Amino acid sequence: AASAGGGARSADDIIAKHCNACHGAGVLGAPKIGDTAAWKERADHQGGLDGILAKAISGINAMPPKGTCADCSDDELREAIQKMSGL
Repeated sequence: AASAGGGARSADDIIAKHCNACHGAGVLGAPKIGDTAAWKERADHQGGLDGILAKAISGINAMPPKGTCADCSDDELREAIQKMSGL
C-alpha cells in the first residue's frame, strides 16, 4: 500500500480498487484475472500489451476510460494489466 505521504500505488492496490469488480468475475466479457489465454487472444488482436494498454486508456466496450482509475498513470495501468494478464 502507498505510504501516508502518498507515492505510487502497487498494481495489487489498483486491481483491488479499480479492476477486480469486473475482471475478477469476467463481468460483461471482461477477461478474467489470471486467464492468460483470454488476455493473450486480445493482445494478439490489439497489437500486444501496448494495444491492450491503449484500449484500457481510451475505454473499450463497457469499460470506461482507464477502467474507473481516472488518476492512474499509464505506467500504473500497464503494471496492473501485466499482473492481471500474466503477459
